[in-house]
Amino acid sequence: MAQTKFRKAIVMIIVLIVLVPCAFILYDSVVASGEEKVEFYFMNSDGMMKPVKKEIRGENTEDILVTTLNTLKEGTTAEGMLPSIPNEVEFLSVGVVNDNAVIDVSNGYHRLKNTEEVICRSALVWTLTSLDFIEGVVLTVEGQPLRSNNGAELGPMNRSNMIITPEISAETTEYAILTLYFANINYTDLQTEERVIEVNANQTSEKTVLEQLIAGPEGTDVQSTVPFETKIRDVTTTKDGICYVNLSNDFVTKHTGGEMAEKLTIYSIVNSLCELDHVDKVQFLIEGKKVDKFKEHLEIKTPFTAISSMRNFEGETAKNQG
Repeated sequence: MAQTKFRKAIVMIIVLIVLVPCAFILYDSVVASGEEKVEFYFMNSDGMMKPVKKEIRGENTEDILVTTLNTLKEGTTAEGMLPSIPNEVEFLSVGVVNDNAVIDVSNGYHRLKNTEEVICRSALVWTLTSLDFIEGVVLTVEGQPLRSNNGAELGPMNRSNMIITPEISAETTEYAILTLYFANINYTDLQTEERVIEVNANQTSEKTVLEQLIAGPEGTDVQSTVPFETKIRDVTTTKDGICYVNLSNDFVTKHTGGEMAEKLTIYSIVNSLCELDHVDKVQFLIEGKKVDKFKEHLEIKTPFTAISSMRNFEGETAKNQG
């Protein structure tokens, strides 16, 4: 009898040794996986966009995303913090595809003022990418993807290509989202970087775009295309949508050359400028004069229109300049 009790005790100890660690593992996988520390980006009354850290819970990734979006839209009770998502923007659906959050919003998004859109999009991208399982954000409006002015779908937005400045004022200062084209990391194609910039009422948007391109990218996954020594002599756009870009001779002489590098430089400027509503084509001038070629490979004596990809360079160039 004593031996039987002893054996039972031994069995119970073994069971506890096996089951207790399993219980902790189960807790970690079921409970801890349903908790996420999220940085919610709101406007501060001092004109700064700042994060407020909160823990949220959900049964799965979609549930966590929905909770995050609803919390962002509700705003915060933190003193001085203002809402980031306007009332007219409703979240219609949410999902995850290839580590990107795909968010469909109501048509009220298209009625936002310029500054409201900047704040809304910046808050969505920076808040959702603070989640461990989200690398980028794809935004659609009632099922339709956001598009650039040349008709190309905007790809996933992340913290590398959706740059926010330290200050984004929700009050009187006007801001705009610029879509800038730089070279990809392999220098084989164009890649966009969206940048929030303050609108200067005393300067044309075309000059602002050129200045940003010359300054170079802020993200680490794209490369500069325009020599930093380049000076902007003048830039004007005619009523028929042709933007005349007059650059210093440094634009040519300081360029490293090479067929692909020349194409990427020219079309980084062309595509970036054609993102502006009133620009359809770009004519290059060097020190006020038209020239036949940029360096050795690319003819620049006639106006350029934007292209969708360097892979389609030959066909689109023939069509655009034909």
